[in-house]
Amino acid sequence: MRKYYELIEQTDNNHQYRSATVIEGKNTGEKILLENGKVIFSSGSFLTQHTEEILAAGNTCITVMDGQSVYVELAGAENHMVICGAGHVAMPIIQIAKLVGFTVTVIDDRKEFTDKALAAGADNVITGEFEASLDSVEGNGNTFFVIVTRGHSHDNKCLRSILKKNYAYLGMMGSSRRISIVKQDMINEGWPEDKIRDIHAPIGLKINSDTPEEIAVSILAEIIQVKNSSKDIIFPRPVLDRILGSHHQEEMKGRRMLCTIVDKQGAAPREVGSRMLYSDRGEQTGTIGGGLMEALTKRKADEMFAQGVHYSLSHFQLNADAASDEGEVCGGDLYVFLEEV
Repeated sequence: MRKYYELIEQTDNNHQYRSATVIEGKNTGEKILLENGKVIFSSGSFLTQHTEEILAAGNTCITVMDGQSVYVELAGAENHMVICGAGHVAMPIIQIAKLVGFTVTVIDDRKEFTDKALAAGADNVITGEFEASLDSVEGNGNTFFVIVTRGHSHDNKCLRSILKKNYAYLGMMGSSRRISIVKQDMINEGWPEDKIRDIHAPIGLKINSDTPEEIAVSILAEIIQVKNSSKDIIFPRPVLDRILGSHHQEEMKGRRMLCTIVDKQGAAPREVGSRMLYSDRGEQTGTIGGGLMEALTKRKADEMFAQGVHYSLSHFQLNADAASDEGEVCGGDLYVFLEEV
């Protein structure tokens, strides 16, 4: 099954991916992954016989196929933000980007600045000349590039390097007048006009921002707007990293249970598609909402570890009074699929 998670990690927003998992029935645990309608992974034969139904199903839903419950979702890897420049504006961009779930890489040619980026929460930093450093970054449909360097010459090098890559978003800071000149110069050089016009520059939504923190808010607001135009369920990067042992993260040891919210009713704290990885050693990555519901899910996982059970569709109910008693703001029902990985 490791191959399935490796393929999820490699997904590209330029393509459409649909994942399906049997969550209840004799084929419970079977998975399939479709790329642009074609099967690229299947762990069994049941779901391959129902690809047309999977493609016709809603974007995120539970459907019944031959008496078995199947969880279907659009699938994608977590989004990656690459920030060129580690000056004063970059610091709040890093902090807010991490808060909203991005993996963040920062590039700058000054070590004292990349050190500050690490302290601000960046996942990775690259210290070196901008153009050469960008050569080591593989862009794709999940990559969001932000250019906020200290000088026009650095901006131009970054811009020309990034335009050769695939990306979901490219934004550059600068005055409207200067940006207009840069875009026209690049069109005159022969760069595709539609690609140049699509650069988000001046970067950020127009909210009359002034301070570095306000500028960061405007940039992240624009990026979130672009990101949310896709309806993909984003597989949390920390969870993928701990399953695969990738991106400098150690693979989670011991027996591991992946817990996914597949349905909810009421004011449950997290959305469908939220995931948590939990081990028989009590280690956790990701969250399905915290509080009592998450504690109940862990208790169920511990029972499954003890009993040698590999799959379970569990229903956890917390009414408003019970939620209040536990100091929580959300009640509701959660349906969580637990699968050992």
